[in-house]
Amino acid sequence: MATPLSVKIFLGPMFVGTCLSTWLFGVCTSQFTTYFLSTRQAQDSFIIRALVVWEFSISVFSTVTSIYFVWLYLVENYFNPAFLASAPWPLTVIPLLSALSACPVEIFMAYRILRFSRSRLVFGLLVFLTASNGAIAFATSVLAFGMPFDEESRLAPIVDSWLGITVANDVAVTLFLIYYLHKSRTGFGRTNTVIGRLIRSAVESAAFASFFSVMVSIMFTLLPRAGLHLVFSQPMGRIYTSTLLSTLNGRDELRNELARSYEFGESLSLSPAVAQNRVAVQITQNTELHDFATSSKHPMGV
Repeated sequence: MATPLSVKIFLGPMFVGTCLSTWLFGVCTSQFTTYFLSTRQAQDSFIIRALVVWEFSISVFSTVTSIYFVWLYLVENYFNPAFLASAPWPLTVIPLLSALSACPVEIFMAYRILRFSRSRLVFGLLVFLTASNGAIAFATSVLAFGMPFDEESRLAPIVDSWLGITVANDVAVTLFLIYYLHKSRTGFGRTNTVIGRLIRSAVESAAFASFFSVMVSIMFTLLPRAGLHLVFSQPMGRIYTSTLLSTLNGRDELRNELARSYEFGESLSLSPAVAQNRVAVQITQNTELHDFATSSKHPMGV
């Protein structure tokens, strides 16, 4: 007997979402191994190392939960169509697990912006968005717990609110990074190259995370009973974990690039007075960028 279409459009996205989440977990595992095998991690503060362990632990738990999610439907309740109408805890806990992964990374990024911009107002705004994100995600999981799957469409307003704030948070972090990094541009090619790489990395990370959030919102609002949102909601947390680890693992390369930008070769064609002024600006800007991108002396390790 052929599998009904209603079953395919629920179990299919769930299976694809689990595969994608597991693949991203493999990427995070590789990044996690790279971080803890590097000499750089020994220089990081306890808070940074604890954050990395926390993110990796959430990734492990989320991946195991996703696999158990598939097991419940495809193995334990095989030939049990009534179970398709239920919403077991591995499904309802997805928003909470995503927030537990995303919120610490957003705070980490907000603190980096604070150190670079020295604006407590900006930091307070980003913390407020992050706290709102976590609170609404927690409320979404609580309200969804025990609710039949075919009735979860009633949660569309709160789900859209959670995902809207998530996107706003990601975009705000990216815009502030671009703004303050752009202000640090100098006439020196290597410094501008490093700044360009930081801006490009910020935009790519925000675009990737925002795409998943927007797709979850669209799929859940328009097709709440199809389960298509599971393709994007299950791996969401791994994106933030990967962003954090790639940021930490890329610091040495940025440090080396900044160190090379201290060379005076780019100023040799200028008059001595102009060259001296440009070198002074260069050193000041590179010191700020170094603190922003590579420093580990502060307790936050950013």
